[in-house]
Amino acid sequence: MLKHLSALPKSIAIGLIIFSFSLPLAAQYTQPEPQVITANVIPVSEPGSYGKAGATYMLTSDISSDRSAVFLGKDVTLDLNGYTITYADGNYRHIPNYGFEEGVKGWNISKAPGAKVVNTADVHAFIGEKLMSLEAGDEIVSPYIDLPVAHRSYFAMCGVTGRYYQDMDGDINNNMQVSIYVEDEKGDIVQCITEYGDTTLISSPIENKSPRLGGGFITAHLNNIPAGKYRIRVKANTDCLVDEIDIRPAMDVGIGIVDQTHPYGHYDHLYNIKHAAFFDYTEDVSESIPLSDMPQVEGEGTITIKNGIIKNGTVGVMSWGIQSTAEKVKIILDNVKIISSGINTTAVDVPSATITNCTFDIDNPFIINRHGAQFYAVDLRGEQTSEVSYSEFFGGQGCLVFKGDHSSIHHNYFVNHQLVTNHYSIMAIGDSSKIFENRIEPKVGSGIEIYRHRGIEIFNNVIKIEAAPPSCEYNDLYSTNAIRIADYGAEKKSPRGAYGNRVYNNSFYITGKKYPQYPDYIPLASAIFYSASAGDNYIFGNEIILENQDPETDAEAYAFYIGNTDGGQIYNNEITANVTPVWIASAYGSAANTHLYNNRFSKSPNTTRDFIPIRMGYSERSDCFAKDIEFCSNAFENLAFAIEREGEAPVSYEVYWTLTVELIDSQGNKVKNEAVKIINNNGQEVFRGKTDQDGLLQTELAAYAVDKSGKNYSSPYKVFVKNQKKKVSLDDNRKITIQVQ
Repeated sequence: MLKHLSALPKSIAIGLIIFSFSLPLAAQYTQPEPQVITANVIPVSEPGSYGKAGATYMLTSDISSDRSAVFLGKDVTLDLNGYTITYADGNYRHIPNYGFEEGVKGWNISKAPGAKVVNTADVHAFIGEKLMSLEAGDEIVSPYIDLPVAHRSYFAMCGVTGRYYQDMDGDINNNMQVSIYVEDEKGDIVQCITEYGDTTLISSPIENKSPRLGGGFITAHLNNIPAGKYRIRVKANTDCLVDEIDIRPAMDVGIGIVDQTHPYGHYDHLYNIKHAAFFDYTEDVSESIPLSDMPQVEGEGTITIKNGIIKNGTVGVMSWGIQSTAEKVKIILDNVKIISSGINTTAVDVPSATITNCTFDIDNPFIINRHGAQFYAVDLRGEQTSEVSYSEFFGGQGCLVFKGDHSSIHHNYFVNHQLVTNHYSIMAIGDSSKIFENRIEPKVGSGIEIYRHRGIEIFNNVIKIEAAPPSCEYNDLYSTNAIRIADYGAEKKSPRGAYGNRVYNNSFYITGKKYPQYPDYIPLASAIFYSASAGDNYIFGNEIILENQDPETDAEAYAFYIGNTDGGQIYNNEITANVTPVWIASAYGSAANTHLYNNRFSKSPNTTRDFIPIRMGYSERSDCFAKDIEFCSNAFENLAFAIEREGEAPVSYEVYWTLTVELIDSQGNKVKNEAVKIINNNGQEVFRGKTDQDGLLQTELAAYAVDKSGKNYSSPYKVFVKNQKKKVSLDDNRKITIQVQ
């Protein structure tokens, strides 16, 4: 039995919760007025390389480039001076009707007898309202478009939904396959044999390729081709659902910092999560800036970029507002706004950064490969410490991922637009980091994920989550979570475990809802999705407001959704709910050694329906057992403590309550320092102590335990004071008063 009376007092927890309501709004980019260039500043009026160590460069006007725009050296400052750098600004055109929103208009489907345009809402979630359904062997051909810039990277791309998880017959390789061919104005297939950093591959055409689970994009990498007219031909190797078929400029950056190039970009590289950077500058490509002409950034240093806008000039694919491969150089962004759109479009991709007063506006409807923590709006991918503060994030498939230990993420505003699985507003991959004083309000999607990391503190945040519609990957059951802690069943103290993390003093607003247009889909929303086994995590002092807007349907909403877990300390939280707030041994798997104590559960005002506060087990899985769960001294207002058990899997748990004994004399005065003894219903002495200065004594006592043998009661108890005895049954936290003779 655990003793929880020394846990955070309720009064302190409530005070910290009230403090979190006072969270200020995040700051943002402020458009500055251009300043006059002074003598010690170097003016910049065109794209190029700027690398004089110790120099401050300042824009004198807006500048643009039809590909990457600016390259910086180490220990420089670039003051954008209120102006805008526009990259990939080359009068690029798109395949007309590339998303089939206008049906088959513009497409040649003469070799596609099975082709038909269908509604995403009716067939499969993806991008927009329409997509193309093809049968095996179908080929569709786009109109021609001009590719205006020669000898640069383009991606010919085709979005593929893939199959829903439950439709793959247990084999994730049983997926949709397509081939992509690009044809020149003569109708000949364009073949690109590309030398990458690891090998030489045929990068176009791309044949018989599948997205990974969760859908994505198949891409053919075009490079070293002349300007001219090109079109795209897509062949369905299996029946498939395709969308967003286009040829777009790829791998551009607004501002680049180059130590080494990462010359990858083949679909196989992207499928296997290889980092790509500055491919077009690996060799002396015609009309490109040779790497030898760029500042090569080595060793430690800083680069500061401030006071202006970086903008993508087209709806592209796989581009970066700022990208760096200088692993030891800290990037400082102050009052910068980055605007970009396209598949795999990223605002910032650098090893580490200090970011403040910035705005990131990223329209990225999907990504090539959703697996792995890449292609968030801001990707701080290195091991060095980063700090992100007083900034705004709008859109993106995930807003921020950071990997440096001891990082600090605070006073920001996150509006994620997550359409792919596991791309949270914040992906926390830096041990011993702090995430605090943020507002997280996704348009669609989840809040914060800790995946296989340790010692992270999440506190004083406001997180608002609403159950999402079906995703590209799941159309049966899909969870949207304020915070997810997961390590997929890691062994105790494993380096791949998630433990020692602390979530406290946050305010959660969780909304469950049913989507009537998807009657067979179960949307699930939760404040805490807990699935960790390597050691305890601590969740305390939070306020959770849980509202299921459609409680009579199969839509689900929970404060604590616990499965595939071993451990967890959940205490001193305030939960107000109109539906069952806790599910232990959920549909996600079994639970063991989880302790819930000193929490306060209240029924929401105006809730007329009754509900049981604890759900345990899952009727559709025989392996969802619950083992050694403890419920200790939790308080319940307007609802009674009870556990609704599901399924046939075994369960074992214990229930404890706090007993407070008050001693008074015949005059009503407090009796202090008086001995008290407590005996359980088996005649065993379980407590002996003395009253305090206020005549009070408090202890936590077992009410009953449940295991395979059934329910074993320790209550009622007998309380002995001097020659007096009082019997008390424990089915709640109780206070009794005994008058001492």
